[in-house]
Amino acid sequence: MNSVRTFRTDAAIIARLGRQLVAKQETALIELVKNAYDADATEVEVVFENRGSVHASLEIQDNGLGMSRAELEDGFLLLASENKVSNPKSNLYRRPRAGRKGIGRFSTQRLGDRMVLSTFSEGEPHTLELTVDWTEFKPGRKLEEVPITIAELPPSLRGTRIRIEGLADGWSTSQIRACWRGVLALQQPFPVAPAIDPREDPGFKVRFLEDGSLYDDVVVVADMQSEVLNYLPVVVEMQVDGDGNASWRISKNAFGETRPWRAIHHSQRSSREPPPYGALRDVHMKAYHAILLGQNIGLPAVVQSRVREVMRNEGGIRLYRNGFRVTPYGEPEDDWLGLDEAYGQRNALAPIANRNWFGIIEVRDTEGKIFDEHTSREGLIDTPAFRELRELASAVLISAGSEIQSDRGRKVTTSSKSPDPEKSIALSEARKALREAREAADRAVHERKNDESVRIVAQNAARAEELISREVEVLETRRAQLADETAMLRLLSSIGMTTAEFSHETGMAFEAFRLDLDPIFDVALKAKPNDVAFATQADRAKKALIRLDTLTAYLNSAIASRATREIHPVSLSLAVEDFGRGLSAHALTQSTVIEIDTPPLDALHTEPMHEAEVASVLLNFHTNALKAMKRTSNSRKVLIVADRLENEGEVRLRFCDTGSGVREEIRDRIFDAFFTTQHAPTARAPDAAHAVGTGLGLWIVQQIVSNVGGRVFVGEPPAGYSTCMEVRFPAENK
Repeated sequence: MNSVRTFRTDAAIIARLGRQLVAKQETALIELVKNAYDADATEVEVVFENRGSVHASLEIQDNGLGMSRAELEDGFLLLASENKVSNPKSNLYRRPRAGRKGIGRFSTQRLGDRMVLSTFSEGEPHTLELTVDWTEFKPGRKLEEVPITIAELPPSLRGTRIRIEGLADGWSTSQIRACWRGVLALQQPFPVAPAIDPREDPGFKVRFLEDGSLYDDVVVVADMQSEVLNYLPVVVEMQVDGDGNASWRISKNAFGETRPWRAIHHSQRSSREPPPYGALRDVHMKAYHAILLGQNIGLPAVVQSRVREVMRNEGGIRLYRNGFRVTPYGEPEDDWLGLDEAYGQRNALAPIANRNWFGIIEVRDTEGKIFDEHTSREGLIDTPAFRELRELASAVLISAGSEIQSDRGRKVTTSSKSPDPEKSIALSEARKALREAREAADRAVHERKNDESVRIVAQNAARAEELISREVEVLETRRAQLADETAMLRLLSSIGMTTAEFSHETGMAFEAFRLDLDPIFDVALKAKPNDVAFATQADRAKKALIRLDTLTAYLNSAIASRATREIHPVSLSLAVEDFGRGLSAHALTQSTVIEIDTPPLDALHTEPMHEAEVASVLLNFHTNALKAMKRTSNSRKVLIVADRLENEGEVRLRFCDTGSGVREEIRDRIFDAFFTTQHAPTARAPDAAHAVGTGLGLWIVQQIVSNVGGRVFVGEPPAGYSTCMEVRFPAENK
């Protein structure tokens, strides 16, 4: 027998839509502020009362259009109402709706046990007061059985007030401030796209109060225009039209010429007529670029430290959908465009990290067809349009950073040519001309003492001369550093050729040398069977020969691989295993055990490089480890681990030892050229005294690793070890 049934709704669904769907209380409160924005409010007050007590409450009061009885019953009380979908813009100011899913109201359930909503709309006879006790929505009870009362009160001021009692969580001062700042940052701090609606929106002001005290001591993003952005030297803009055609330009450039609008597609950067995007539409970006090296043209010294601090804390590219901020994009530690990753891997030498940018990306999608938020309000759904947006924005910012780097006379990539020395000559000429202009201005001030405009010109000329002088000093310092490094490279090159020749010649003689010495040792030991001192000397001599033999063989192998000039992907697994086989005997002669850990089925190929470079890295770590272990009484162990970081697109090398470790205060300096903590000992000094370095080994390692786009640093050692040197190589086809 056929029968007809319908879906039923358990009252516990409210908990799913409230507490379990909205994870953070700050997000829930922001949702309620967004509702006020959608109601065309110009002012909103968020008031905390009796915080910390059992009577704590929270109120959100706005001066928006309010709700009629029909809107309250058929809109607010209707789950997943389609009102905002069918009417994507607000009634009065035509604001794009900040909320669309019709469940934002259940944020009140996330915040507390009881909600009292009072609303008055012009033309209505009454103020309506709706009361909801969220604790009544219990499992096993039907949703429609839970009563919700609506009372009629005398007319009041237009707007809506939501009072939440029985707060579910405590609100610390830091949480309130973070939430307040998040609310203030919801709207864009400056316009990006041209205005498309002529009706003037007076704006949206939010105030947070606690027991009458106003939170007003935090610098908000909107203040950055006058405080910071006006001083930044570069502005980059991007746009995608309604047909998917993308273009970009540099509209401000303190280091050279501006650039006009140019078409772009991230997958075809060199094409003059790139194709349109398949899903991406109606996007605009404006990004301010900061060169945080004390070389911002026109940056007053008094605000230089402030710019650094603000960019360090606020730097990044924020995303705004229909005029409202979408988190977490642009938050600290959120590298959604891969800028920090690209800069850290040295794919581009230009300063393109998040802290070098403050930018806005605005997407218009009032119907939510190509960009839509997750139900939790944390981030956008990973649609094709969103993926295209990330790739395009990243390509534009990296391209712009590289062009600015070139305008500044700097290398763009590790393989590009060094800056033209004519740049520094031109800078000196500019300095000379500026000094003459300043002197002329000083004379004019002396002749026209009461002319304020002349005095200002003289002050500006003096300031400009000071800035140019600082720039010249920086360039001269760097030129000296480059000269030192060039001389060092010549020295290392000559030492390398000498070492290669020595290894080759000694390697050819070692086999015959060992064959002759073995019977000599046997005869000598038989002649003095009871001489312990002689036996000890013979054993020490054998170990020295083994050390010399294995080290020479490994050097010859490394030098032979370097003879092939072509670079190719190198198997990190094979390099580590070869090193273990080649140097284990050498290590045992110094009471050191080498343990190797590599994946059995993964070759761990790196980006193209020389095999000898990986060997050089391992050998430097090995010799440093032996020296460090001689300075302690610990058992001598070396652990070499090679593995893959799949999410990072990197293969990793960890070289761990039980030596004396690396002090925290020098970890950032050990990769500097010639850095060492002790003076070199004399030739006759004891063995432990020779356990110091020249200060070049780790610098060479750093140069090798950075040249291939990797990183090297002092990592956290595993249990039983005191030091761990960690290298991240970019994986092949990452």
